Amino acid sequence: MVSDAEMTTTTHVAFLPESWATDTQDAMQFAEVLSKLVNTKFESDMSIGRILHIPHRSNLTTQTKTEGIANTIVFEAITQTNQDITVSTYEYSAILLNAVVEAQSGYNDRQALSNAMGYTLMRGMEVSIAALFQSFSQIVGTLGASIDMALLLRAWQYLADGGFATDAAFALSPAMASDLFSSDKLTSKDFVGVSAIENATLPQILGFPAYTSNLLRSPATGQREGALIHKTATILIRQIEPTPKTSYLMRYNAEGLLMFDLYATAEAQQPAEAPGSESLGDTGAVLIRGA
Repeated sequence: MVSDAEMTTTTHVAFLPESWATDTQDAMQFAEVLSKLVNTKFESDMSIGRILHIPHRSNLTTQTKTEGIANTIVFEAITQTNQDITVSTYEYSAILLNAVVEAQSGYNDRQALSNAMGYTLMRGMEVSIAALFQSFSQIVGTLGASIDMALLLRAWQYLADGGFATDAAFALSPAMASDLFSSDKLTSKDFVGVSAIENATLPQILGFPAYTSNLLRSPATGQREGALIHKTATILIRQIEPTPKTSYLMRYNAEGLLMFDLYATAEAQQPAEAPGSESLGDTGAVLIRGA
């Protein structure tokens, strides 16, 4: 005698297939920001060589000439030095793609992994640039604390005191940007013409564009180091831009994929405006401490 029975996922397990998604859920990749805010003009000087020497040039002294043949001209000469930058940051990303995996995989692994290698090299360069900020001598803010307009005004004044009126930019963390979204002077249509809140994009601040980076240095949890930097204050020299290489390795029956670069980052040594002698500083950069 047959009694009622339901066909369940247990009784029919042999007939229920498993499926794989046609696409993958990839890790988040942050935007490239800092490498676009720095000085790259010296890259053309480094088609060959390992060390770049950048001479300093100071301002000459204004002298007063008094009439009379006894009052002769005084010729001026300033002993100048140079900044040396060694191109030695050699980074790479590499994978070994097994022939069986490549044949049987349902995904375009080669393309996806190539994109991932390109991202990791970009990320390494951004982190290297961000690491320069901690050495800036001009500092505003407190690690882990909020930032406000008064703090940004002081950062602006530092650059203004040094004579840097254009070609600078703010590099801020998302938390720093969030602090500023509460300021009507920076986000209200009444002051900036468009709603920064609606666009979630900061407007120009005191005449300088403001960018948000997720790759700023974090000395500890809840702490970030942003900056206000003039274009000339930090130097990036990419002697080898991210370059892909592939090679079939017979003993592994696998395809080796490699991407590498060679570059240097440095804080520029800025000769002071004061004439008559060489005095170096970093007046075109301000470290902004916050969250």
